[in-house]
Amino acid sequence: MKLFSPLIRVLIDDSTRRRLEQEGQEIKGFRGFLRVLSGHFHELTLYNPLGLLAGVGFAASLFHPWWHATVREGRHSIDAYAFILSHDLPIEGVRYIIETPLPVVVILLLALLGYLFLAFWGSTMAGKKGRLYIVSSGVLMLIYIAGFYGSLLFGTHRIGQPVTGQFIIFRDMARVIVHTYFLPSYYLAISAGILCVLSSLTHGWVPVRFYRRKKGVEKEEGNAL
Repeated sequence: MKLFSPLIRVLIDDSTRRRLEQEGQEIKGFRGFLRVLSGHFHELTLYNPLGLLAGVGFAASLFHPWWHATVREGRHSIDAYAFILSHDLPIEGVRYIIETPLPVVVILLLALLGYLFLAFWGSTMAGKKGRLYIVSSGVLMLIYIAGFYGSLLFGTHRIGQPVTGQFIIFRDMARVIVHTYFLPSYYLAISAGILCVLSSLTHGWVPVRFYRRKKGVEKEEGNAL
């Protein structure tokens, strides 16, 4: 099936391609796609520990809100996660926020999972292609974080208030004090994105192998050196 051809070209690494060609196995269609996936783990090697660490750190940040707002001195709160907004505002306060539609939540989750996949696949792939995956993952993380900030900026601008700080909203002759700030998970996500990009500079320096190398292969490599 032609559907799997672009996926195979994107996911296959050089060692898997050589091994499958030597074994005379076809790299086409659904079966070829499965061979590429399994072949990647045949002699699993971690070429970029820092890139993988960055991906894990970014994933960890997704389980916690990136931005928080306390309303009426802590009586109510708003938590902005990377992909959804959570709050306990009364009905009259809902008009001040923008709810995230469920289809958008699903799309955002898929995008975030895609970034994590790039970080993992790139960190376990040798050469320029693996490095490109790592850089792409880090850049996409940072773009997503910038988009998150932009959405907050848009939402707070609607009511004429800053993204972070303390301000007062007057409603029905009453003063509502609001305090907004970014949480550590937001800065963790930023750090993960930057680390992911910078880790590409050390890609392949210290490969970590998760398999036992054959003695014959070691001798051949030693003779080649």
